[in-house]
Amino acid sequence: MIDTKEEATALRNVKNFVAITCSVLAVATAFLPFGATIMFIIWGVLFAGFLMFFWFQYKMNYSYFYFSNNSKNLIFRFYSMRIYSGKPKTIEISKDTFLKYDLVTTFFNKKESLVLYQKTARGIAKYPPISLTLLTTKQKTELKRALFSVEN
Repeated sequence: MIDTKEEATALRNVKNFVAITCSVLAVATAFLPFGATIMFIIWGVLFAGFLMFFWFQYKMNYSYFYFSNNSKNLIFRFYSMRIYSGKPKTIEISKDTFLKYDLVTTFFNKKESLVLYQKTARGIAKYPPISLTLLTTKQKTELKRALFSVEN
């Protein structure tokens, strides 16, 4: 079983800390005895840093991820940690119909996604990518081993 609940909580705390810190700094600089030009530069730098941080978080598409390898099925639960990202999703694949998996790396080799394939009566079903970016190296290794052992 793999569960990124702790990592997801830590990431959410970091995002909240950055948002609050930038807000407090922006308000605090309003009371400093600088000229309008310097204030504009300070606020611009804070705003640019804030936007870059959240743009990076958006592009990485960190997702909560849960994986269970029980006796008959592979269970994947996940949801994006983006704001307004929708409902949690679950994919449950019988080990008998599981065909293969692919790991796709994007965004300067920083974002890793899992693509699952399943045999169906109508052919091969390909699931949309699941972000693995929040997983630790140990968790990724454990997931790869579990999927490789089931792969047909």
